[in-house]
Amino acid sequence: MAIYREHLASYRKNAPELVLLHGWASDSSIWRPQLATLRRDFHITLIDLPACGRSDALADGSDPDAYVDALLPLLPAQAIYCGWSLGGMLATRLAVRFPERVQALICLASNAVFVADADWSAAMPSQDFEHFSRLVANKPRAGLRRFELLQLHGDSLAHLLSVQLEQISIEPRQEHLSSGLSCLQGIDNRQALAKLHCPCLHVFGEEDALVPAAAAAEFARRYPAHTEQTIAGRGHLFFLADEGDFCALLLSYCRSLGFVADDVPVVLNKSDIGRSFSRAAESYDGAALLQRRVADRLVEYLSERLGGPVLDLGCGTGYGLPALQSRMQGKPLVAVDLAQGMLRQAADRYSDVADYFVCGDAEDLPLANNSIETLFSSLALQWCENLPGLMFEIERVLKPGGHARIATLGPDTLHELRSAWAKVDSYVHVNQFAERSALEEAIEGAGLVLEHWDEATEVMFYERLSELTGELKNIGAHNVNGGRRGGLTGRQRLQALVRHYEGFRDVRQKLPASYQLWYISLAKK
Repeated sequence: MAIYREHLASYRKNAPELVLLHGWASDSSIWRPQLATLRRDFHITLIDLPACGRSDALADGSDPDAYVDALLPLLPAQAIYCGWSLGGMLATRLAVRFPERVQALICLASNAVFVADADWSAAMPSQDFEHFSRLVANKPRAGLRRFELLQLHGDSLAHLLSVQLEQISIEPRQEHLSSGLSCLQGIDNRQALAKLHCPCLHVFGEEDALVPAAAAAEFARRYPAHTEQTIAGRGHLFFLADEGDFCALLLSYCRSLGFVADDVPVVLNKSDIGRSFSRAAESYDGAALLQRRVADRLVEYLSERLGGPVLDLGCGTGYGLPALQSRMQGKPLVAVDLAQGMLRQAADRYSDVADYFVCGDAEDLPLANNSIETLFSSLALQWCENLPGLMFEIERVLKPGGHARIATLGPDTLHELRSAWAKVDSYVHVNQFAERSALEEAIEGAGLVLEHWDEATEVMFYERLSELTGELKNIGAHNVNGGRRGGLTGRQRLQALVRHYEGFRDVRQKLPASYQLWYISLAKK
């Protein structure tokens, strides 16, 4: 039996392990909106529970301990467990059976028992559960629709949540829904919860129609060592409705336990990057001489005929799209960029070239697993800070046997400008890019095969320093690093910068600006 597991590395090597377990009639995709935030501080393991998503079914899908036994070989030696609904109930069973493996337990909309009885009234009434079970058994589509309405019930963001669920595109396997309900009905964690010694947090939605908020009081009474919290105005999907608040809550709890270090300053702020390139969308093409030259060279690394679909990751204003289309055989061409402004320019100019224009972050691609045959990315990935996350995303979306052709910048880029600024003050004025060793480690960690790594240096020449700084502004590549100085740069400091940069003027009386270029070819096994 195969269980689908996905491990996503944090950019911090010493980050704690976090296992995310989904609920009934769902799969690990439900966590996708939170991953970009959580991966800053955690190594994440995603699991499709048996008979869900990409995992095979169990011989006995009604036995909760069989679920735990099936998952155990795929789980970290020690981890923090966060489970939603059924996932939280299974995580609780794992914690009581294997306490040495669970550092902390976080249960979201997850009860001690799912069906109420005389001893635990704060659960779904038995007659409601029986009616729902019959509906699922006889009319599974109607049962799933009923379940969706129950999840959205009472939530003030129900409409937005409905849209999010459609975008996540979870497709439950109807033939196993009833056995999953039997598992849910059979779990009784009342005694197990009393035996737990790890830190436990139970979070409930005030308007939850599946796990009543009254369960919080029952937990507080029976398990005084645990922590309970109720989210006002939210239903069963509160972690999806308030994903930013949920991530902050989870992080705050783990930090209070000493599992997560204090905040690490963000070096590359994605919001700043997106806004910067969006503002430069109209001026970009007039200034992007180097960018066009690099894209043309990267195309030479492609096969004459490309399988599809093809992804242009960081497409900018779309310069590379026609060259990609010319090598394709009627397969879909997808253009993705972080900056809305750039993407609009590409869509306006090349609507008849690319099939899809998608706004998305390379570290959290809004694309399906194993969906891309060829990934092309020219001078975009240097704007990513979480290199392990980036490479895991590339590996995830590539089909087995697929290839990635990447052009990016090395840390020696614009070393002249960096050196001149260093003589003026100690602030960060020039964008900083990753060392080769960090990229190689991320590629290896993601399981990608490094086929080729070519290095080249391109030098652009200018009459005046203002021509270089103006060009960087016009393409949106001016300083977006953390540690930069706020406010305007004073005249005296600019004059000092110009004076120091003049030391690089060559025999032709030109000012050089050097770019360290890496052309990288990767393959997925």
